[in-house]
Amino acid sequence: MNTALIQWHPPVDTFGPLQGYRLKFGRKDMEPLTTLEFSEKEDHFTATDIHKGASYVFRLSARNKVGFGEEMVKEISIPEEVPTGFPQNLHSESATSTSVQLSWQPPVLAERNGIITKYTLLYRDINIPLLPMEQLIVPADTTMTLTGLKPDTTYDVKVRAHTSKGPGPYSPSVQFRTLPVDQGRICLLTAFLL
Repeated sequence: MNTALIQWHPPVDTFGPLQGYRLKFGRKDMEPLTTLEFSEKEDHFTATDIHKGASYVFRLSARNKVGFGEEMVKEISIPEEVPTGFPQNLHSESATSTSVQLSWQPPVLAERNGIITKYTLLYRDINIPLLPMEQLIVPADTTMTLTGLKPDTTYDVKVRAHTSKGPGPYSPSVQFRTLPVDQGRICLLTAFLL
């Protein structure tokens, strides 16, 4: 449900009238923590936007007229799942007649559902739709250079992310075209060979 219910009871020793509570919480790998204050009558809070595959920390302290007391700390880890989102902003950086450099960004944080361990790149010559080629990117780099491509050819490319639980959905496909072969260089090479 992507929520966490936090409940508490008043401390045994308040050293004066209880005046409220302070809760600090959030992902352990993100700063700063969210801070909320509650009245002395409140005893629970529902945290939303809890992401799968992440660890969270909750720090609760009670307040009297002097200030806040010692924090009670609770940590929880949510199990990983496959990504529910796809990598973002796939685009080509530069191309030659036989290669292209591609880059992308990971899925948005709420849709990663864990640590991205690798990516799968699926690409094909648009003139041969039934022969897609797959390239695994391990470790999970967000750039790669495809080589061995045909000159002056349009390719269709898409990418997906994997966690330890498996692959997520492919990104929308993008197209790029390799450069034509440099005709001047071919003629010069032919002249030397004669």
